[in-house]
Amino acid sequence: MYQDQEINALSSVYENLKRLDNDQIKRIIDWVTSKFSLEEPEAFKDVNREAALPAQPSPEESAEPVLEPLKKRPGRKPGKAVPGPDVSQPVASGLKGFMKYDSLEELFSAAPTNKIGAKILLAAAYLQEKENFKELSSYDVSSRLKKIGKEIKNASLAIIALMSKKPPLLIQTGMLGPSPKSRKKFRVTEEGLKAARGYLPKSAV
Repeated sequence: MYQDQEINALSSVYENLKRLDNDQIKRIIDWVTSKFSLEEPEAFKDVNREAALPAQPSPEESAEPVLEPLKKRPGRKPGKAVPGPDVSQPVASGLKGFMKYDSLEELFSAAPTNKIGAKILLAAAYLQEKENFKELSSYDVSSRLKKIGKEIKNASLAIIALMSKKPPLLIQTGMLGPSPKSRKKFRVTEEGLKAARGYLPKSAV
């Protein structure tokens, strides 16, 4: 019963806030936080702080290709030389990003975090990129996290926080049923995928 009341409240809050601009939403959140003597939700803190950081290029990406000096072969006419190795073709360097990890547990071992927003974003991005989920729900994400010992509460609040970002890190794509209580379906945006990759080790980016 308590969970139903919470879901209804979250749904009502989201439906009202999505009509407002970012400054209006922030003023309302600040007022509610002050009114009820609350701390800023962790979902907002870590997403605001981490998502703004640009992804750092890996050493492999930032390194300039080195060409070997041209060498003359004996007996050739002056001016003729043999070029070094062809560097115009890409060199296979293994799987990158979320494709590198065979399971969600392996992903979180490489990118450990206790932040609610980060866990939601990482799990959603992994399911979308690695496991080809076309759409996701809060249950898809929270149930997978629970299986690997990363259980979170109030996943819906974290999802709303990610949707409320400017630009949004998640976007709603529909509902799983006609009722307002139905779970929302969503996808990770390009900005969301970029922010999620920012949590990965540099070697995986």
